[in-house]
Amino acid sequence: MSLMTARASLEEFSIKDPCFLDIKTHPDWVNIFGNNNPLKVEIGFGMGDFLIEMAARERYSNFIGIDFTKSGVQSLLTKVKTNQLGNIRVVYGDARNKFSALFRDEELETVYVNFPDPWPRKRHLKRRLFNPEFVNLLAQKLGPGGHIYMATDSELYAQQMMEYFDAEPSCQNMNQPSGFLCNRKGLPKTKYEKSFIYAEEKTYYLEYSRLPITGKPENPAKKDFLKSKNTPSFTEAEKQFKSNDLLLTEKFQSDEANAEDACDLKVVADSIAKAGDKKWAKKVYKKAEEKSRDSLDFNWLAYSIFETLGDTNWARSIYTKAADKSESSLELNWLAYSIFETLHDKEWAKNLYEKAANMPGNIRELCDLADSIHETLGEAHWVEKIYHLAEEKAEEYSDCHELADVIYKKFGNKEKPRELYKKAEEKATDGSDLHSLAESIYKNFADKKWAMSLYSKAEKKAQSSGDFCSLADSLYKNLNDKKWAFALYKKAESQAKTSCELRDLADSLCLGLEDFGWVRNLYVKSEREAKFFYEFRRLAECLFENLGDKKWARGVYKKAASKAIYTSEFNCLAISVRKNLGEEINRILF
Repeated sequence: MSLMTARASLEEFSIKDPCFLDIKTHPDWVNIFGNNNPLKVEIGFGMGDFLIEMAARERYSNFIGIDFTKSGVQSLLTKVKTNQLGNIRVVYGDARNKFSALFRDEELETVYVNFPDPWPRKRHLKRRLFNPEFVNLLAQKLGPGGHIYMATDSELYAQQMMEYFDAEPSCQNMNQPSGFLCNRKGLPKTKYEKSFIYAEEKTYYLEYSRLPITGKPENPAKKDFLKSKNTPSFTEAEKQFKSNDLLLTEKFQSDEANAEDACDLKVVADSIAKAGDKKWAKKVYKKAEEKSRDSLDFNWLAYSIFETLGDTNWARSIYTKAADKSESSLELNWLAYSIFETLHDKEWAKNLYEKAANMPGNIRELCDLADSIHETLGEAHWVEKIYHLAEEKAEEYSDCHELADVIYKKFGNKEKPRELYKKAEEKATDGSDLHSLAESIYKNFADKKWAMSLYSKAEKKAQSSGDFCSLADSLYKNLNDKKWAFALYKKAESQAKTSCELRDLADSLCLGLEDFGWVRNLYVKSEREAKFFYEFRRLAECLFENLGDKKWARGVYKKAASKAIYTSEFNCLAISVRKNLGEEINRILF
């Protein structure tokens, strides 16, 4: 299912704990920690595992965790006490609002942001953690030579994060030519991160350093980029003298030697087994078992051992370890599903599902549990019971809205979803909430009157160009109300200030009202307001894709090239120019 993710609450929250800070502005960190050790911050620490491991590894650094979920704060404080760590302090709240007050300029040594919510829908982009203003704020708070480490599973969000940091004068991208790191040596993996690695899904890592001086040299990567286009790499030359088998063996040996944890070792063993050397793979799997720390490690390891080696007894013994390490309803759910899928042990899976159902869980975990039970055991009565429990727990807007969507889709029941949608309407906090709700009401009930009422409420709460634009898109698409959409697009234009806002509005008009005179005027304004590489590059792409104007696009590409600094930017530009104009980037550069 696709539940909305957690959002910052407006509620005040405090808890009596020596490691919990309820300080409004500029704490005296030396006094709080009793020393002058380096300050390191994690924004959005989830359940706190990453922060706990970092604090245990680096006893001579001070760590501050900021998160807006009460359950996460309580979980981290419990783990701090259990592990007797005196170098962690916990702050509740939205980092976007807290950061300026908590830290003075150049006070931080390191910032970690692990898997911030990508908020993929257009109407929700304003909720993303990273925007140019917040990136600038982070840069101000980092001391010279300080670092920020980021990770995300969203390619589009990763690209946007990189573009914002590349445009920040005081920050240096630490990985070229791609701009992204393929892994993060020396940093522990979060459970969320490992779930992507184990599922063989792409993860994007970024690292930036705060420059000791303001300003970056202009186009330092240009010569390197042009040179790289004509110089064969050492790796390619080396391949001419070595067989594929030898190269693969050397790679596996290197990967095994450099593996930092059970996750790395399991991935290496999987690759070795696929290459046909199951004896070697078994040895690496044994190493992975020794290094496994949590239920996720053991669960995925058991799955691989069963699938690649067919060793049922070994897999069963590791699944047992996974069960012993399970700490949440979600982990028990995943484990039960895996055991049913591999060992086909219905009784064991059922027992684990029962434990999961009796553990505290949020709406998402309950719905995921119901889905798993339905898919594996098919026990409809049990599934309905879990959904009923979820209904009783649903309090937040997102819980009520998404739960209503799920119940309607799975059971075709209109009465219960209608109650939950009404409750969601009462809990809605902004225009985006009401906008989303209007779409669900119209889609599921074809209730135009209720939908229009929600759209009207959403318009009253709209604050930005993006709010008005996405609202107009939805009205035109769902209700075909051109007059209302036109009025909202006009409001969006009056609010648009940045190049990106003007370009996004023009893009919407191309797909909606198709007023190309208006579109051209907006693109002209967008070009006038553009300052950074990514703004010009995106604008050039839109000019070609939406207007088919190669001449205009070429001119804007040339402006993008003049703003590019990193090799990764030139690479991105080269691909875009070749795709749209059918030219090589050299013709743009010279």
